[in-house]
Amino acid sequence: MQSHILFRFAGLTLALLLLPASGYAQQLKFNTCNQPLPLQLKPFTNKPQRIDFLCGNTGCHKSPVNDQQNAMKNNFCAPVTNIMPVTLKTFAALGEASNNEPSIPKGEPPPSRTKLADIITLNDGTRLGEGKTVTFVGFVLDARHSNVDKDNPLTKGNGESVQCNLLGCAYNDIHITLAEDPNETALCNTIVAEIIPHYRPPAWDLFDSPDYAGFLKTHPVKISGQLFFDGSHVACTKDGKAGSNPARDNAKDFERLALWEIHPIYAIDVCRHPDKSQCSVSDKTAWFPFTELKSRLGLASVTPTEKCKANTDDPKSACPGFSAPEKKP
Repeated sequence: MQSHILFRFAGLTLALLLLPASGYAQQLKFNTCNQPLPLQLKPFTNKPQRIDFLCGNTGCHKSPVNDQQNAMKNNFCAPVTNIMPVTLKTFAALGEASNNEPSIPKGEPPPSRTKLADIITLNDGTRLGEGKTVTFVGFVLDARHSNVDKDNPLTKGNGESVQCNLLGCAYNDIHITLAEDPNETALCNTIVAEIIPHYRPPAWDLFDSPDYAGFLKTHPVKISGQLFFDGSHVACTKDGKAGSNPARDNAKDFERLALWEIHPIYAIDVCRHPDKSQCSVSDKTAWFPFTELKSRLGLASVTPTEKCKANTDDPKSACPGFSAPEKKP
């Protein structure tokens, strides 16, 4: 009996590793911590995307510190038993703390991420930092598949190292700019959240659809996920201007309040009301999952952005030494 159970378990494991897809020999490269995915991603635990067979957690190797940072960008293992509500004020405090930490360089990943883990203490004594799960309520000012060329999405551009420099919307993050005020015009008062392509639910892949843009600009969203520090950039200056990145010949970096992000996202909820005061984090009746937005808007279909209409199972990569799995004979 015991050997029969072991045989069935081994067969299940093999089936997950050798999923048939597009005529390729399939073996997962991405590791999900050997546990169910968190929050709204849980139903997709056994539904890997094409990128999960092509690119591992550290992405394309550039340096050991970049590998560490990439692994954190792809981390589905942050605990979800105590999810901390955060605001722009929280992100400002995180930004000030990391700016004042001597061991964290400007414009490049830190040699050690240890100091980032509990970098601030909240009023109730809770320690907060990288690797904790947080939730933020705000308005979507912008959403887009990043690192994707708008004219030649499958043939031009470099992609991003965290996703093995693969080209195309299916293989890159969705970058979301969030503000507490729907009429915010100063990007230095915004934060960033990112949906990664690994195990991405199909509905989330359309988050930046023009069909949703109007509704999401007038109805708050609740974004939950891992708190992450992106050391490859610099935040806005104290006088509200784009910072100059010393690691990139002092080029102007893109504007945001702090280098702290919600990345990766574990759950996306949409408020039923346009008034943010009616969208309390703790009021479960105020929210519905983003995956229901299509039906609530009465849409028969959802249109991807123009650059995301092109797709492929065999993407190009600018990552040195990258090779896709060979096709089955």
